Amino acid sequence: MQSKWECEDRSLPLVIEPQHSSDELGSLTDLRLLEEDDEEVVSDFQSSLSMSSKLFIFHAADFLVEPEVIIVPHSSLYKVPFAALREKEGQFLSETRRIRVVPSLMTLKLIQDSPVDYHSRTDALIVGDPKVDWVMFKGYFQHIASLPCARKEAKMVGRLVGVKPLLGEQATKRAVLEKITSVSLIHFAAHGDAERGEIALSPIRTPDSPDIAPQEEDYLLTMAEISQVQVRAKLVVLSCCHSGSGQIKAEGVIGIARAFLGSGARSVLVALWAISDTATEQLMQRFYEHLVGGESTSESLHQAMKWMRNNGYTKVCEWAPFMLIGDDVTFDFGNKDPSLESQRN
Repeated sequence: MQSKWECEDRSLPLVIEPQHSSDELGSLTDLRLLEEDDEEVVSDFQSSLSMSSKLFIFHAADFLVEPEVIIVPHSSLYKVPFAALREKEGQFLSETRRIRVVPSLMTLKLIQDSPVDYHSRTDALIVGDPKVDWVMFKGYFQHIASLPCARKEAKMVGRLVGVKPLLGEQATKRAVLEKITSVSLIHFAAHGDAERGEIALSPIRTPDSPDIAPQEEDYLLTMAEISQVQVRAKLVVLSCCHSGSGQIKAEGVIGIARAFLGSGARSVLVALWAISDTATEQLMQRFYEHLVGGESTSESLHQAMKWMRNNGYTKVCEWAPFMLIGDDVTFDFGNKDPSLESQRN
């Protein structure tokens, strides 16, 4: 199978205010580098991967004896796609190891020590292609386009886990907040803010004021709002461009992913850059097939990446955008389909 780069762009518009410094502008525009089919950009990216492999993997090779590697990055190292780093023999680290990232060892201990009955064991919240349309975003009147590939992805995930997804106008901020505290799995396929990963949902438009543009508080699911609720999900999947983004501090990236972990989620799957629709749909399908089959999140991601590399999606930007942060969890969806095993092979 030959892969094709397609991106309907699940990013909210990048609004750059005049008062930003040149350094800040650089950090913002870097978030979109992998959306460009530019030889110089690709070459720089490959050079960075090679240097990171030498710095972080080659020196630790003698200690990598377990099938899973847990990485505690410092500061901006959260931006490194560790799955795409290579071992001395030339293999990608993700070919031989499952990979997880944790904010700190203390965070991992707190997650693992949480009460057995704290996290939900049933039900899922699947959100795809919220109808955002014309809204006010960062002081500007913006049109947020529909995402047909994200809708297709949400339908696929819903079918595999046996849950009807919230799509289009149904995917309102109110509906999401009503359910987000009671489910075991959360999946968003939607527009994300390239600066902090916050998610655009469908605003509720009333017949009395159809021409008034919704404000951010009407549709944007923010870090603050996630921090104010108790999330009991084992896994949150943020299938949005740049969902791993946030403000870089000593303790890592402070964005929507960290907000979910801080509110009780055991693990979060995030995208490090703008994602290809075709590749993402394939990766998510393989990931959920393994997850529904009883394998852990870490192993499911490992197998999904392996399938991608072996089936035509050989570019790093296609198979390695997603990073698992937090614990390694399993699910019992109660609807395992024997046909999934044949689909994986």
